[in-house]
Order: sequence, then structure tokens, then C-alpha cells
Amino acid sequence: MRTPIRKFAAILALVLATNIGVVSAASMEKIRHLFLLASAGDIRLQKKAKIAQKKLGKCGEDAVPFLISQLKRKNIRKVLTAERALRAIGEDAVPYLIMALADTNKTVASLSARILGQIGDKRALPALMVAARYGFPGLRASACYALGNFQDSVVVSVLIDALKDTVPAVRRYAALSLMKQGTRRAIKPLFELLADSSYGVRYTAERALAKIDTDTLLSLALARLDSAQPPEKYHIISLIGAVRSDSALAVIGKLLQDQNYFVRGFACEALGYFRGNWRAANMLKRALWDNSEFVRMKARSALEKMKQYSLR
Repeated sequence: MRTPIRKFAAILALVLATNIGVVSAASMEKIRHLFLLASAGDIRLQKKAKIAQKKLGKCGEDAVPFLISQLKRKNIRKVLTAERALRAIGEDAVPYLIMALADTNKTVASLSARILGQIGDKRALPALMVAARYGFPGLRASACYALGNFQDSVVVSVLIDALKDTVPAVRRYAALSLMKQGTRRAIKPLFELLADSSYGVRYTAERALAKIDTDTLLSLALARLDSAQPPEKYHIISLIGAVRSDSALAVIGKLLQDQNYFVRGFACEALGYFRGNWRAANMLKRALWDNSEFVRMKARSALEKMKQYSLR
């Protein structure tokens, strides 16, 4: 029986339909020199390092295999230099980065997925979708993050499936990428993550849902509100404000009368979404006199959020 990693490698081989040419005999000495200078940490070489970084990004395909090999380095400056250069080279680096998704070094594979997402070349989509499903945990997370940079409906199903991954980082990056996609298909799957065991996953799902605010979100929130247990309940209360409708404001008004100060506090947080709404602002001003410090803190924070928005 094939392991997921072997299955991933086998499927990746099928999607690599790109013909990759042999690297020309360009001066590797020059490429190495530029790389060392670009990744120098000496402040006295800062200006020269910037010039070297730009030149390195113009070396094209000849420099790509060397740069990919540097992604495994422990020196963070060298890794960042290689990443920047690969992004600058762009589409010429894509076939090599696709191959690097199957690299035995997990750091190289994961960083290659991220760089492919930043380049945004659609030739990488099939391989990234395979990586998001069958790669090792770090690669699945990086591939999900990369897929968020492709405004293409084909990635949505892959990302929605990734919301059920056993690894929290994969679920979180899938939620983040669905937020970038802004599709209503993701509302119900994302809503289920509000009860996730990981705070990072719950928070990212809440942010994603707040951006995709629709009547569907309000109906889901009201249907689950009474039966939900903390912390899911508090995320739901906060999200009601993201709808920013009169009916949502009425629901929040009732929650501000709840005996539980946590409920009142997160109701204040929900009011922070109603930027420019004088009724919401008055509710928050009254909450400043609540007998709970938690509620008063949330009210102050929401009012500050409104104020910052009005100054933009």
C-alpha cells in the first residue's frame, strides 16, 4: 500500500508536463559571488547587497537550480536572498520549483510551494493542488497558503477539503486562502471551524467569514447561537456584527442585556463592525458604564476601532 508521500510523488510526476531545458554553462562563479554579496549581513555592504540582489534576479534560468538548493540553508539571510531572487526570476523558475515540491528536503519543498504562490503562474496550479491533498503536513500547509493567490474556482474545492485536515496549520492556511477567494461556497465549511480546538484556526475562520458577510452568515449564526458553547459562542456573537444589518444590530442589542459578562463583552466587539453607525456608537458608550471591566475594555476597543476607521 502506498504511503501518502509516495502517492503524492506519483501524482506529481503525472502533472509535470513541462519540458525543462538543460541549464546553460553560465558563469556559476558570478552567480555564487552575487548570492554571497546579496546575503551579506555587513551593514557596510548594504548598498552593494541591494545591487547584487537585483542582478541575481536578472540571471534567469541559469541561476534557478543553485537558488533552489540554497532554500535548505540554516542561514536565514541566505534563504531570504534565494526566495527574493526566485520571485524576481518569475516564470522561468516555475518548472524547477514545481519539481522541487517533491524534494526530499521538507524545507525546500515547503518554501517552493510558497514561492510558486507568490509568482502566481497558473502552470503551478495542478502540482500545488496535489501537494495540498497529498503532501507532508508542512507542504500541505504551504500549498494551501499558495493557492490563495490564484483567483481560480478550481482551487476552492481543494481548500474546502483542507478545512478538515488533521493538522491545525493546514486548516488555518486553507481558511486564510478561502478568505482571499471570497467565495460564498466556503461560508458553511468555515462556520464549522468556529468550534475548532485551535484558537488560530477559529480566529482565521472568523476573519474569513467577516469578509464574506452575507445573509447566509446571519442565519447560520442565529441558528447556532443558543446551543453553541464557549469559545464557539463568542466567535459567533462577534461575527453577527460583520453582517452590519439592522436585524444584526437588534440581536446585538439584546445580547448586551445578557447576564453573562462574556456575552456582553463580545457583543461590544461585534458593534465595532458598525463603523459610522451612531446607534452602535451609542450602545458602546452606554457599555462603558457596565459593571464588568471586561465589557468596558471591549467597548473601549470597539469605539477606538470606529474612530480609526473614521479618520481614514
